[in-house]
Amino acid sequence: MYPANGSLMLKEDSWPAEARWVLTEFQMSDEGAQRGSATPRFILAIDKKIVLTVTGNAGYKEKMWPKLLEVTGTTA
Repeated sequence: MYPANGSLMLKEDSWPAEARWVLTEFQMSDEGAQRGSATPRFILAIDKKIVLTVTGNAGYKEKMWPKLLEVTGTTA
């Protein structure tokens, strides 16, 4: 999924049916309520649970990438 802008990210029709639960969970979180349309947004979900959400390239590099390595048991 790659919506054209932040407002489309929050529209259910922009999400594939099987992934809409991510949007619902995200919108119910503090981050979703306060900064829902901030982009670029990266969401890590495991076993139908959002584990981490970050925004921006720095958020990806500093938080998401290390978390991906951790949960997959790999190294860069």
